[in-house]
Amino acid sequence: MIQVMSTPKTQTLKLTLAYNGARFKGWQKGNGRTVQSTLIEIIGKALPEASHGEVPADYELRLDGAGRTDAGVHAEGQVASAVVPASVNAQLLFEKVNRHLPADLALVSLEAAEQRFHARYRALAKTYRYTVVDGPVGDPFLHGRAWRYAELLDLDRMRAAAEVFLGQQDFSAFTSDRPKPNKERRIFSIDISRTRTAVVSPVEILVRGDGFLWRQVRIMAATIVAAGAQELSPPDIQQMLASRTRSQAPAPAPSCGLTLVSVEY
Repeated sequence: MIQVMSTPKTQTLKLTLAYNGARFKGWQKGNGRTVQSTLIEIIGKALPEASHGEVPADYELRLDGAGRTDAGVHAEGQVASAVVPASVNAQLLFEKVNRHLPADLALVSLEAAEQRFHARYRALAKTYRYTVVDGPVGDPFLHGRAWRYAELLDLDRMRAAAEVFLGQQDFSAFTSDRPKPNKERRIFSIDISRTRTAVVSPVEILVRGDGFLWRQVRIMAATIVAAGAQELSPPDIQQMLASRTRSQAPAPAPSCGLTLVSVEY
């Protein structure tokens, strides 16, 4: 008996995105102007053209992001997944969407993925960068893209503090995400260095881990900066981790300094 294989009615697309988060109220739709809601609106309008009229204008699109970035947080390599009808031409959709996106949001790439691909649940690692402009001189070109910190930071002290976070640990003290029962995450690496702009040499904290809790990177960044300002020591941070109590760790660093760099699969 010959079995006839049916043609899939849908396809899964992988989107790589970049955005300046200053005027977005985060990723998640439902709270004013967000990255997700902006994309859903523009992709929805482009689907009929990208499918030569086969997809209706009222098609209900589901778009899932790898990271639910907060208001003010930026991205260079955010990843999203979308399930669309098989009749959609991916290249045509890519061109149509980019033509109508606002200046602070770009669709860097769009490609077909395996049918069961999910941007959030299939992610193996994410890398975030936190930028600090420290010392007496600011950088107007990094305004809205970095934390302006008046004190000059000691990078050796920051690196010593960062080592405390490495490995698999309970980050209950470093998240505002109270309902989530499992607060263990693995931090693969934290690299701290100075880069050079036309004006200053900002500090960059590059954090790579298997996943992150709500505000975790920003709270870790604030803690590392406090160590660089000689306000905290590695033993202090060890006590914070052991306490598993949110009130024991500093307030989150400003959202403007954080950028989602990449997502690995």
